Order: sequence, then structure tokens, then C-alpha cells
Amino acid sequence: MKNTDISSIGEFGLIDMIKNQFADSKDNKNIVAGIGDDSFCFKSGKNNICITKDMLVEDVHFKKDWTTPQEIGRKSIEVNVSDIAAMGNVKPEYAFIGLGLPPKTSEIFIKNLYKGFKKACDKYEMAIAGGNTVKADKITISITIVGIGKEKVIKRNGAGSGDLIGVTDTFGNAGAGLALLYKYGTKHKYNKYEHFLISKQNNPKARLKEAQKISKHLTSLTDVSDGLYISVDLLAKDSGKGAEIYMDKIPVSSSLKKVFREDKKQLDLALFGAEDYELIFTVPHSKAKLLKKLVPHISYIGKIDSSEKVKYFYDGKEQKIKYSGYKHF
Repeated sequence: MKNTDISSIGEFGLIDMIKNQFADSKDNKNIVAGIGDDSFCFKSGKNNICITKDMLVEDVHFKKDWTTPQEIGRKSIEVNVSDIAAMGNVKPEYAFIGLGLPPKTSEIFIKNLYKGFKKACDKYEMAIAGGNTVKADKITISITIVGIGKEKVIKRNGAGSGDLIGVTDTFGNAGAGLALLYKYGTKHKYNKYEHFLISKQNNPKARLKEAQKISKHLTSLTDVSDGLYISVDLLAKDSGKGAEIYMDKIPVSSSLKKVFREDKKQLDLALFGAEDYELIFTVPHSKAKLLKKLVPHISYIGKIDSSEKVKYFYDGKEQKIKYSGYKHF
């Protein structure tokens, strides 16, 4: 067996490798959603129990110069709740918090970090149920959330040919905010449009309410954490389908348009800018109007087909798109 670095296979290649190593776990009849989906879900009586874990590492997911401890705490919870929302009508109930801390970390920082954890947990009526602490070179936050749902879990792999591809709101905001912080830092006098974009980077919000309203009508669902381009590919690939995406239908905010005026830059941020934490889903055409009534800010950006390829169109013409987003390894 060739011993290659994980940089050569990337994050999703690594996940596939792990998934294949534990392929026999599929034989467990209680498992509803296994390794590779946004949460691991299993049947317990009449309930579905969904468990997710996400990690944030200093200087990878946040910088202390740009973000307050409370913002870091809230964001850590929100991004995990987003993975629970990606399973449909599931209520997050319990959070477990693991911390890796340099010994010189101040008590005030930790107290404010936990204020952020608590504020986000209170928002979702979720209990902090435990955790662990260890010494680390950089601040590392590992959150596990347990959710409970009674309705069918919505996985990534159920999209059918002809289904519409929908999203919950605008894209590119968080990536744009990050770009501004890298360019100008914290001492720059930002205008209100730039402040909006930075707030989307530092204070993301999970789309839990939207997921709970629309999930029973969906055929597949995931959240957009690594960029819209990646999430479209995941839904199509996991469903064994292809897709057509109409780039001029991808919604972007007025703030993004004000700050980044070139159409190409707006689309690059919308496709490849990460951490928007919007939902992307597929729905039968017959349910499309109903979903818009339930969640008015939904947009439809494409459709599923049987081609097993994802194709992008702008103004009716197919475009060649090369991935230019963030890579974990």
C-alpha cells in the first residue's frame, strides 16, 4: 500500500478513506445516517438521535485579533447546530465542549469564551452537558452536539432527477468579510456594508428554524460550510446524479455588491467563499411554491439531472469552473 500524505487526497478523500475502512458498520440496522453526512443519526425507539462534532482551531478558523472570545464561543456552537439543521427537523439538546488551551491563556478569555458558549446554547434551549480540557499549543475547540428528532432524517443522497436545487439565503458574505479582515485588519474604519460582511464571518447563524419548517418536503439536504461549489458537488455525488447550476440565480447580498462591484468577484465569493452556513437542498418541482411560502427568502439556483456531472451556466451559456476555494490539507 502506497503511503501518501493527506494533502494529496484532501479532506473529502480522507473522509472517504475512513468511511471505507468502517464500511461494515452499515450493517447496523439502527443507523439512519452514517459516516460522511453532516451528523451521525441512529434510531432509538420512536426518535432519531443525531450527533455531530466540529472543531475550530486558532489561526485556522479564527484569530484572536479579529474576534472577541464571546464571538468565538457563539460561532463554535452555531457551526455545530448548522450540522444538526442539515439533518432536517431535529432539535439540538446537549453540547459537550472540549478545549485545548495554551497554559498562558487568561482566565478572562476563558470566562468570556464560555459566555459565548452559553449565549448560543440558551438561544437553542440546549444544555452544556460536559466536556474536557487539555494543554495545546493553540486554542482548539471541539464541540459535540446531540440532537433529537421524530421526523424522517434528510440525508444528502436522496436527490432525484428533475428536483429543483434551493438555498436559504445569500452567499459569499462570510468569505468577503474574511477577505476584508485579511486586507485591512481591525484598525481600518469599515463602512456599514463592510461591517455587515465581517459580522457574517464572525457571527454566523445556523438555519435551524428554516430546516424545521421545510424538511418534510425535501429529498436531500446539507449545510454550506466549505462553499456553495463544494456543497452542490456533495449533493449530486452522494445522490448519484448531476446538476445544472444557473450562476445568475445565485443570491448575493446588497452589501456584497456594494463592496465588491465586479460580477466575477461576487460569483467567486458566492461559490468558493466558505462559512456562510446557509442550507442547500433539493425538492420536487411540485413543492417549490409551498417552500417559498414557508420561507420567503428561499431561492432556486438550479436542478438535478441524471448526467452525473455538475454543470454551471451564466446567461444561458455553459461555463468552465475551476475550484479556487480553501483546502483543509
